[in-house]
Amino acid sequence: MSPLFTLLGSMLVGGLVLLGIGGVTYHLFRDDGWLSQGLGALWEAQYQAPMMTFVLIIGALFVIRTLHSAQVGGKRESKLPDFVLFAFIAVGIFFLGRWLTTGHI
Repeated sequence: MSPLFTLLGSMLVGGLVLLGIGGVTYHLFRDDGWLSQGLGALWEAQYQAPMMTFVLIIGALFVIRTLHSAQVGGKRESKLPDFVLFAFIAVGIFFLGRWLTTGHI
């Protein structure tokens, strides 16, 4: 394949990853964003359903441990980093389509 197509493909994938990360970050940290809504729901759930809060915290610790073990040691058996990369590409495609159709992400 031509080096020009390789460069353009790499720039497209990099741009989609950056758009995915930027879109998620924007929606996560803006006023009344996902983080504030999630923490508010978790705060209310600790009084209404304390067992659910405990399960969510255990699940979050499991996800953090899995992400950490995929990076430590340099082993390449884990497919988790590839999944995260493809997830950000897919989210970038979603935000690009949303931007083209509605005008905002």
